[in-house]
Amino acid sequence: METFTPRTFSTDWEMLVFDRLGRMVGTDKLVPFAGALRDELGLPITVDWNALEYTAGVNASYAQFRERLWRFTERASQFLREYELDLYPAAAHPVEAMVQSGHIHVGTITDETTAIRLENQLYHYMPAFAALAANSPVMQGMRGEYKSYRVRHRAGRCARPGSIRDPHSAQWEWGTDASAKVYGVPTVEIRIPDGPSSRCFLAEFATFVAAFVHQQGTKVREERPAQAEYREYLLNRWAAAKYGLQATFCWDGQPRPVAEILDEMLDDCADGLRALGVSRAELALIARMLDKRVCQADWAMTLVERYDDPYLLASAIAKMLRHWDAFDDYLATAAPLDPLPFPDEETILAAHLETIGEGTHFYNTRSAMNFPPPDADAVIAQLERRGAISRELSPERGLTLSRIEE
Repeated sequence: METFTPRTFSTDWEMLVFDRLGRMVGTDKLVPFAGALRDELGLPITVDWNALEYTAGVNASYAQFRERLWRFTERASQFLREYELDLYPAAAHPVEAMVQSGHIHVGTITDETTAIRLENQLYHYMPAFAALAANSPVMQGMRGEYKSYRVRHRAGRCARPGSIRDPHSAQWEWGTDASAKVYGVPTVEIRIPDGPSSRCFLAEFATFVAAFVHQQGTKVREERPAQAEYREYLLNRWAAAKYGLQATFCWDGQPRPVAEILDEMLDDCADGLRALGVSRAELALIARMLDKRVCQADWAMTLVERYDDPYLLASAIAKMLRHWDAFDDYLATAAPLDPLPFPDEETILAAHLETIGEGTHFYNTRSAMNFPPPDADAVIAQLERRGAISRELSPERGLTLSRIEE
């Protein structure tokens, strides 16, 4: 069965633009730049909420996608620099409430029922893509505790865990990690990846995602994922945000390093890659990342550790990325990182306890790992049995929780 006909893919790559003082350039001033680049390059480049958005058009091959990407990055960098402006290709700003992605659109799909079933099937794999693309170790005053704060905090509700949907009782839904979007551009949109800092990574990653989704489209299951598989997805999503390529996932009930899972996924989509005119061996940057368990967030952390001032940090990142190869060069000499343990029960409890202060509404704990109600309530009950929290029920606020300090 061929779900995608023809096999196509694209990206929406969002990037802030800074002036020479490190200030963000707003939407009204970006519109003329987007228009000029759109006219010159013949690509649907646009602006989305204070960000320049590179939309790569419809692509049928790795070579086509890469050629367009190189043309855009070379011309956009040169054009903006004429006005003393710099692109900021990173997934989050250290202070401002701005998060950016490199969404991947995988097409062409017009059967919404099949698209919804495929969406359910893809959630299992979304955390692996998140780990590979992790690139936001700073966001709005937070730094260094997560490799992807953007994924951890659901990108301001623009990239959030998906619910398992039944096509027979489903409404249109937008903004989940994998979203069927047949109403307009007929694609499955993969929204979980952080915005990339390396154009080489984006070229390889977008092609990998497209090939894998195309391959999954040849074996779409009608049955929905079981409860245990859904819980694994949520746990793995948290681990990906926390540890990037050092994460260990729960994979079919067993702990497995995410780098090994991605390696296996690359093998599984060999036919899909071939259809897009590329072999696995040509995705050399990703191969090196998996071998070393090093992601873009690990490069960014070298600057996070150097610059305490968040605006100086953002400016340094923008300047380092002017020539597009800062991460690639870092990766060539970076030391391999070891995989970290899968989050056990104590880690799960600790992550939930972090969300509880004094009089915290119980629903705030859902933000820890996005567990569905039975699992989330079981965690709260366990914390209460341990004497770590107390609960209070009032008509005014409902159920609130308070941490009990030792």
